[in-house]
Amino acid sequence: MPSPIRIYDVTHTINSRLPVYPGDPGFSREVLKSLEWGDPYTLSALHLSAHAGTHLDAPSHYISSGRSVHEIPIESLIMIVDLIDAGMVVRPDALSGLNPRAEGVIFRTGSLRGCISESAARACADLKLKLIGTDALSVDSSEEDVVHRMLLSNDILILEGLYLEGVPAGIYTLLCMPLKIEGAEASPVRAILAPSE
Repeated sequence: MPSPIRIYDVTHTINSRLPVYPGDPGFSREVLKSLEWGDPYTLSALHLSAHAGTHLDAPSHYISSGRSVHEIPIESLIMIVDLIDAGMVVRPDALSGLNPRAEGVIFRTGSLRGCISESAARACADLKLKLIGTDALSVDSSEEDVVHRMLLSNDILILEGLYLEGVPAGIYTLLCMPLKIEGAEASPVRAILAPSE
């Protein structure tokens, strides 16, 4: 009997303890009706940033003519990615062993405060990658947002806030599905990594 395929859920659970980027609103869930209160059903309202937890940045986040979340074709959110242990600041040499099959790359920085250097972002753009992911809260190290602008202006999607604990480095098939919110510059996603043959 073949071993079951190991699929990794690399999504942070959204709750009130979830770390958020400084200045962003935290998550809250308001219970409006509850079976426990004697109501006929449970109903709640969610309050959160479009950038809460594991989320996808669309080009319209920084580019005025860029695509919004609802305009991203669903097939472009399923791709081969290389998960690379890169250190807290991602440098271009992290890409030296990039698998040639990779359409995107996920950098494990090991820290919510990790970042991608401008030179590494430029190298990703030169490689014409479709997506850059990270376990950090942001790809940028400062409020200048140079890396965001460079990647998004090259139509490279940004996947931030991944949960990569216990996931071995290597090649995977990534599926990351945002909510189809019209005009939104970002959305939380459910992201998974599956082995890639």
